[in-house]
Amino acid sequence: MRTICTYDEAYAIALSLAAPRRQTHQDVWTDGGMPSILADSVRSLVDLPPFHRAMMDGFAVHKDDLESTEELLIIDDIHAGEQPATSVSPGTVVEIRTGAPVPPDTSAVVRKEWVEWTSETSIRLLRQVAPGESIQVQGEDTVAGNVLLERGAVVDGQTRTVLRAAGIRQIPVFAPVRAAIVSTGSELVTNTVSTLGAGQVYAASDAFLQSSLRQLGVVVADVTYVDDDPARIEHAISRYIDKVDYILVTGGASVGDTDYATSVIRKISGTSSLPIERVWMRPGSPFLGARAGSTTIFGMSGNPAACFVQFHVLALPAIRTSLGMDTSLFSDLAVLAQPIRLKPVKHVRFHRATASLSGSEFCVLPQAGQSSGLVTGLASVNAIIRLDKQVYERGEQVRVLITNTANGRLL
Repeated sequence: MRTICTYDEAYAIALSLAAPRRQTHQDVWTDGGMPSILADSVRSLVDLPPFHRAMMDGFAVHKDDLESTEELLIIDDIHAGEQPATSVSPGTVVEIRTGAPVPPDTSAVVRKEWVEWTSETSIRLLRQVAPGESIQVQGEDTVAGNVLLERGAVVDGQTRTVLRAAGIRQIPVFAPVRAAIVSTGSELVTNTVSTLGAGQVYAASDAFLQSSLRQLGVVVADVTYVDDDPARIEHAISRYIDKVDYILVTGGASVGDTDYATSVIRKISGTSSLPIERVWMRPGSPFLGARAGSTTIFGMSGNPAACFVQFHVLALPAIRTSLGMDTSLFSDLAVLAQPIRLKPVKHVRFHRATASLSGSEFCVLPQAGQSSGLVTGLASVNAIIRLDKQVYERGEQVRVLITNTANGRLL
């Protein structure tokens, strides 16, 4: 008899099966490629900016000359990267470029368009200037010792810019997670040049799995396709044990005569009953979760739409745990754009949907077809709705999980 649990129980078990987090150090000054996650907070080594600097091309003026109508003598010319050689004093100015350190006793930088040249070596202000005009003071952005990024922050191109500017060389990060994908099914055709034969379909699920994993910085070690043969499935899975953190198996998780994933994973993990074998959820009730050696194995549906839901609501939270990321799900509330009527069953239902902003209102529209065998709707899906009751009215708030913001629908 296969064990069965509620979705919330399965979620907790999946998190408990997560591969342990490992820490390493990363060089901020190299191209990081995929994003990583900070394993500890990072503090600035310098003030930002590290000196008072000009924010415009113009002239550094003394406080006594902010309202002057007299000619002011240009005594120096400073470019970015140069150190001022003299102070400004009443009656004098220093020509300065954007980003250059302002000379001592500078009260403001007067933009070039706010002056007139009276000679090659003198100018006159065309307007009064406020103290501090066009000057960014030292430490205005942050000061040395301040926390720049908290533990758990995503390290990508934007955060690397901050870290480099603050003089950080190396940072503690969670080590990359490695995963392998094993897609099972004698009906799968992986060569799109081939014409489909009777009962055949093109392999598809690994595409969104690979993309979703790589966006998180997971290293996808390999993708293997194998037909419905228990010995071949066992070999395909076993060769990754202790070599990757996660093995994602698609297909063969149900109870049909050729659904071998359950028995194979039981054998590999050395148990007669897996921690997760069946879940009170639709779609994707057949879901397998186990540990073998240092590797976590998740078995999911061969139907792409069901696999999509299982991956996001059960497998991905465990992977995010290993990455040191937040694992909370369905924390967003959205207004339902149409009513939902469901049959009275004990399963938690998950509907694929499209979320969007309508004015200031966060709305979600369930897809018209929710069968686990439908695949084309994945092209527009960016959310999953969790449904715990039978009847929902239009305008009612529902809990949603955003799965994709790359298409811009939420912007």
